[in-house]
Amino acid sequence: MSAIQEIPDNQVDPQDFLRHCLTRRGALKGAAGAMLAAGLGSLAACSGGGQYSGNKKNPGSGGQSPAAHATTVGKAASSVSPTPREKTLLVDQAVFTVFDSFNPLIPNGEQYNGGLGQVVREYLWYFNMATGETTPWLGTKWEYADNFKTFTVHLNENAHWNDGKPFTSKDVVFSINLVKGNKNLLGGGPITDEVKSISAPDDHTVVVKLNVTDPRYHYNWICGIVGTSWFVLPEHVWKSQDPTSFKNNPPVYTGPYKLKETKSNLKMFVWEKDPNYWNKSNLDPKPEYVVYRSAPTADAEIEQFKNGACDVTGAPNMYSLVKSAIDGGYQYGTITGMLDPCPRAIWINCDESHKPLNDPRMRQAISALIDRKKIATSIWDPASTTAKYPWAAFDGNKKWDNEQIAGKYSLSYDPAKAKSLMDEIGIKADSNGKRIYNGKQLSLEIITSTPNPGQEYLIGQLLAEDLKAVGIDASIRTLSSAVYNNRTMKGDFDIKSEWLCGEVYDPWQVYNEFNDKYYVPVGKNANVNNYPRLRDATFSKYMDQLAVISPTSAEAIPIFDKALDRYFADLPAVTSIQTLYTHQFNTTFWTGWPTDDNLYQGPANWWGQFMFVVGALKPTGTTIK
Repeated sequence: MSAIQEIPDNQVDPQDFLRHCLTRRGALKGAAGAMLAAGLGSLAACSGGGQYSGNKKNPGSGGQSPAAHATTVGKAASSVSPTPREKTLLVDQAVFTVFDSFNPLIPNGEQYNGGLGQVVREYLWYFNMATGETTPWLGTKWEYADNFKTFTVHLNENAHWNDGKPFTSKDVVFSINLVKGNKNLLGGGPITDEVKSISAPDDHTVVVKLNVTDPRYHYNWICGIVGTSWFVLPEHVWKSQDPTSFKNNPPVYTGPYKLKETKSNLKMFVWEKDPNYWNKSNLDPKPEYVVYRSAPTADAEIEQFKNGACDVTGAPNMYSLVKSAIDGGYQYGTITGMLDPCPRAIWINCDESHKPLNDPRMRQAISALIDRKKIATSIWDPASTTAKYPWAAFDGNKKWDNEQIAGKYSLSYDPAKAKSLMDEIGIKADSNGKRIYNGKQLSLEIITSTPNPGQEYLIGQLLAEDLKAVGIDASIRTLSSAVYNNRTMKGDFDIKSEWLCGEVYDPWQVYNEFNDKYYVPVGKNANVNNYPRLRDATFSKYMDQLAVISPTSAEAIPIFDKALDRYFADLPAVTSIQTLYTHQFNTTFWTGWPTDDNLYQGPANWWGQFMFVVGALKPTGTTIK
């Protein structure tokens, strides 16, 4: 079994992104502003992420070539770009649909992944998952007071909008109040819901009074996965406009590029370098133009790639096609492996109505039937590694690991252990080897939103086979995203094959997904968290304790450890493998891409952090004959 993974082809329904990549009610609301406003029928999954193992080496993604470049290439290299090819970075992405609007506050109001959210709109801080570092940008410092009920932000005094007007604290206050005062606008969540008052004592200071104790409020101000749930808008542009219809065209933001034109017939966004960009001393990109376009078919794109006509791939199956080209002698391609922040995972319904799955021993038995090594090496391509913790194996996450606690819980493939646990519960095998529960063979259905032969389907299929091997009547079924989401929220499932998201900055983010306070009975919508309906008062107590103290404080460490122990004991979601994806880059015209040996930044071309990749590129000097 094999399923090729390439980032831009990894598409999920926007609701899947909102439901799994963000964990809190407000984050769900806020992410709608960042994602649903893009107007996409589907979104690039929250793939991208951090370092696979160490800061120097990634797993062998295969097909890595030296950073070679040509001296002259044929005219086919300029067949796609509407601007001079030698001065243009051409990025392929998913299908674009919105070309005349750049409004992040309304559904279908903008195409965030067409370069707008990557090289035009900037954030106050950027989190680098490859290194674990946070880089100040529009913001310089944050600080808390009053037991985490007062949050102060200091802004960069040099920043200005691309129309020349200064970027000030008044813009920040205006943007938050705009969304806070209109619940129909996207971009809300904790960034607005927790605000008691917000003020600008001077042009570069913002003071937020919170109505709750929240030591993690600053998370809302950092570009983490893809971006943030809200955006700072220029007051002088928006204050006299109707935010429900304003197109913000051309978009006024602070980034190093601004709009040159859109070409809807070619499904292109053409961005040109802003000669008056405010932060040139720290970021002075060499491409004069950045062009984002909807990727063509894979067959067309691989030919364009080999001709040097595109720099970043976006069509399905490009990993295998680029790797094949490199293996065949093509010198100007490079493939970079990168972890997704979300390990693949099996979710198990813990509700009393889904016996015997409500028994932690049964969930441990299912965990013992997950053949993680086979998934990592036979289903996933390029091969990945097994997962243990409920977060990605980034260097920055190692501080949350506790091998002593993890060692208490074997996460190895062990059918004998699974049989023993079921015997202990009373789910014994009859003379035909069938596992009997309440007088009949135990039957379990695994659902997924991924069609065959997609990776989550194949993982679920493998688990179904292993469940059958120990006497359980197991099946795997693909559902449409709408049906899958509905059954998930209502708790109408036995087992799900998908992923586990949530942890970006600290484990509380993922633990809190299973908090008792979000429990609702099966049949009612769990609109926030706890889709598996776990009820563990001790686990929830640790979550609530962590919620009101700084995650970096000394007092948090033992509570994090206790929460980890409860997570392993409960296993409402069981991780299987680290999720490795690849990114394919062309070195004909540009070098300096993130590589397996130098993963200086996450290379996902739809994340806000891609701005720093663009800023690191250098021209090769290649000319077109």
